[in-house]
Amino acid sequence: MRPTAHTPRDGADPHIAPGSTDALQNTPCRCTDPRPTASDSGSAAMPPTSCHCTDPRSAACSTHAPPPTRSDRADALHPAASNTDALPPTRWTDPRIAAAYATRRDGLDRTTAWPRLTELLTNPRPRRGLGRPDATILELGSGPGHYAHHLAEHHWTATYALDISPAIHRHGEQNIRDAWIRRILPARDGSLPLRGCQCTGALAHLLFCHIRHPADILALLTEARRVLRPHAPLALVEPGEHGRDFQTLRYGHPDRADAQLEPGEPYPVDYTLTDDTRLRTTAYHHPPALLADLIERAGFGLDPTSPEPLHAPAHGAAPFLLWTARAR
Repeated sequence: MRPTAHTPRDGADPHIAPGSTDALQNTPCRCTDPRPTASDSGSAAMPPTSCHCTDPRSAACSTHAPPPTRSDRADALHPAASNTDALPPTRWTDPRIAAAYATRRDGLDRTTAWPRLTELLTNPRPRRGLGRPDATILELGSGPGHYAHHLAEHHWTATYALDISPAIHRHGEQNIRDAWIRRILPARDGSLPLRGCQCTGALAHLLFCHIRHPADILALLTEARRVLRPHAPLALVEPGEHGRDFQTLRYGHPDRADAQLEPGEPYPVDYTLTDDTRLRTTAYHHPPALLADLIERAGFGLDPTSPEPLHAPAHGAAPFLLWTARAR
């Protein structure tokens, strides 16, 4: 049998402002060491150093200068990115943002995205060997680990759950305990604490839309390719139709379609929480041609049918777009 444990989920953080994160956006940066600890990677913990602001989805901490080459690389890929400051970047490493996001409703994900992801990433003929997973997946931007737990429970699959927020990992460890969920943090240089060819597949669910600079997306995809075996599948779920309220999700502005957005332009994404309030976050528009180019440049062969709309019949629209590729 498979070693596992599970405890009930805690409630939402009582200190979060209902329906808004304006107060959270202006709190001081909580910089934490993103490098793997002994509990995360199974190896000796690294010694602490000074502040580590490595959140690729947020602006650099105001008290620390950004890497000297980031803006040059980002502007080359996204000329309009430096002119889109209408919405504040979401500080994903803030413990209160993490606590709120960990309680978001994911019913639409479970019924629309998860079945297709599972079809792509898991073994269609599971062996279910004693104590050994049938597949080992890398999940980029895993959050608390709900999908990783689903894979472990129903598909005999282990997951390396990568997230930049120690707070979201703590929440997951407290509420979703499973020996086959191995929570990891990126190193300071963005590398992953994994060996080459260690994983049989990789996915990211609503992650790249929250990363502002294409250079950071390319770096993360390139590192994911390093830890994947040849021909391993890659599945990326990105926002679908803008302006429509999907009850648990809402992308963009009601009066503006995504085709009207400029490359790199920010737009709001609202996540419905279990207390029926909404967490407003900031996403960035990456045209399909740009995402396709980044996937190819990272060492993947893109499926010619990508992106594939994932339709939700109850809404009569596609809340997600699925990109699929194979490691070369």
